[in-house]
Amino acid sequence: MIHRESGNGWLTPAIDELPSIPRDRTTALKRFLWASSQGALVFIAFQIYKTVRRFGIPDDPAIAFDHAKDVIQFEERLHLFFELDWQAWALDHGDWYIRSFNYLYAYYMWWVIGGFSVLAFFAPVRFRYLRRGFFISMLLVTPMYLIYPLAPPRFLADYGWDFVDTMRVYGPNYFSESGLVQANRYAAMPSMHVGWTTYVAICVSMLMPSVRWRILFVLFMASLITYVVIITGNHYWLDALIGWMFIGAAIAVNRIIPYPLIKRAVS
Repeated sequence: MIHRESGNGWLTPAIDELPSIPRDRTTALKRFLWASSQGALVFIAFQIYKTVRRFGIPDDPAIAFDHAKDVIQFEERLHLFFELDWQAWALDHGDWYIRSFNYLYAYYMWWVIGGFSVLAFFAPVRFRYLRRGFFISMLLVTPMYLIYPLAPPRFLADYGWDFVDTMRVYGPNYFSESGLVQANRYAAMPSMHVGWTTYVAICVSMLMPSVRWRILFVLFMASLITYVVIITGNHYWLDALIGWMFIGAAIAVNRIIPYPLIKRAVS
């Protein structure tokens, strides 16, 4: 069902659709296959993003640790350096507790892929517009890892802060050198674990008819992933804040750029 809808403001295209389920099996199968292909496209985009991000690995890691000290000193001046306390509290709850959140951190990409795939199936017109916002966020954020390499908290045990590298100690080994694409371990700023989890939560929430449930769902997912990245020692809360800022910028840029950018001559 295609129609004009203004209720979602900046988050939807001018010509929008209500979420719907295909009425016949053939259409449902075609849409399922298309939605699956979009999930595969997002997966490929992740691998390209991770590959490009490796160019941000500093020749001298000392600069990343200097930036980490700057971030901590900034948070201390605000009396908001609580990451170490949060992790210590989480570790006191047993190995099973921290390992559970490690898995949430390690496999968040599948939440992003799955969320986009669900949106693509139920609201393909809306998905195409929001997909562009996701790709814009990738383009906006990638230079940051070259401009501001940052060592995550888990690397700071030798610098006076007793953080634990929970992924290494409790598993899974998310930063294994045998992965499909090796990670940039000094890419803590910003946290796109937080940014993209929140963005996809916004996208998925738009399948919900109630504004109240949309807000609660997005707040829950944003809070959960922020908690995850902090207690696992992978990010500072400032990384999460900057991640949200990049998502906000991507939404704004997506709205400013004409959509569709190139209109089809034949509809």
